[in-house]
Amino acid sequence: MIGILGGTFDPIHEGHFHIATQVLTRLGLEQVQFMPCALPVHRDEPHASATDRCAMIELMIADEKAFALNTLELDRSGPSYTLDSLREIRHRTDATLVLVLGADAFNNFASWKLPHEILKIAHLVVCYRPGYEVGTHIFDAYLAESPGVLSEHLAGAILMLEVEAIDCSSSEVRAALEQGDTTGRCIRPVVADYIDKHNLYRRTID
Repeated sequence: MIGILGGTFDPIHEGHFHIATQVLTRLGLEQVQFMPCALPVHRDEPHASATDRCAMIELMIADEKAFALNTLELDRSGPSYTLDSLREIRHRTDATLVLVLGADAFNNFASWKLPHEILKIAHLVVCYRPGYEVGTHIFDAYLAESPGVLSEHLAGAILMLEVEAIDCSSSEVRAALEQGDTTGRCIRPVVADYIDKHNLYRRTID
């Protein structure tokens, strides 16, 4: 099984890495692919370029053999629709695909492009922290009772996975970086060095 973790990764931080690690180990995945989007449909455009976001991801996962960068959405033009991406990934592999989502993203899943078609191609793993409200009424017929269901079928299951979350967000990281703070616990030194070297996320003075 291959996990697909999408997002802007603007920038990638310890929260992303921690979620990917938990999903990898707890579900026994062969690999987790970080798939940065080009033109997000449900959020603002990224602040950093595609080149910079990919470089930061590669620095973050350099020592992890089970993690990989997937540039599929950056390599094509137009909005980054998850369905289109999964269809293309399916053409490239026969492996079971597991789309990894946060609770916020899943709570808006019904508004995505053809969500039922997504469930024909992949499973969903919805990561949420203890006490967070998840819309389990959304596509409740697809809910899986245990992780074992994911290996029994090629697609179509939704697994709710309670995870140990790190309180980090890209928006908070960017806010700190705008003030010149690159020492926060949410970004690794190797990523902070890249940000500093390329002068990313700094507030411009007119």
